[in-house]
Amino acid sequence: MKAHLPLLFLVSLLSACSGINEEISAQIQAQYDASSTAPINLALVGPSTWERICVLGPYTMNEQAEKVLGFKWDATGKTSIGGNDGINVLVFVKDSEVIAYTEYRRDKGDFSQLTPRCLPRDRAIVVRQIDPNPRNNGWVNLVASEHGAQPGVREGLR
Repeated sequence: MKAHLPLLFLVSLLSACSGINEEISAQIQAQYDASSTAPINLALVGPSTWERICVLGPYTMNEQAEKVLGFKWDATGKTSIGGNDGINVLVFVKDSEVIAYTEYRRDKGDFSQLTPRCLPRDRAIVVRQIDPNPRNNGWVNLVASEHGAQPGVREGLR
């Protein structure tokens, strides 16, 4: 049994390291904080292999996550989205597989108004939109850019 303890420790450590990628949130927040007007290019964050990014809003349950993603994923088991209204979960997808995800604080730009809920990498640019309701005290929504193509990438020429 003692011989297996180091292996069990390593497996536990690796399991703890997988999961929510806080570095992705830091990368998005760095773009958000760098300019109050510049678009945020989500194609620059996360793993290099993702094809689309999907947003799960506050209180999303697994059934809703499946509808957004197009496949089953245990959003409530892997994140706090099912009971947390202070975050959005950004899910990075390749084919029909989640390759990374992060919990992003809504007070640093709220993705919950993003439509469509998933954006392909070459159109993953969001812009700030101030909530017009004065009771929301200048709340910043992050919405898809009308000109979502990345600079230098023309549609249909990939």
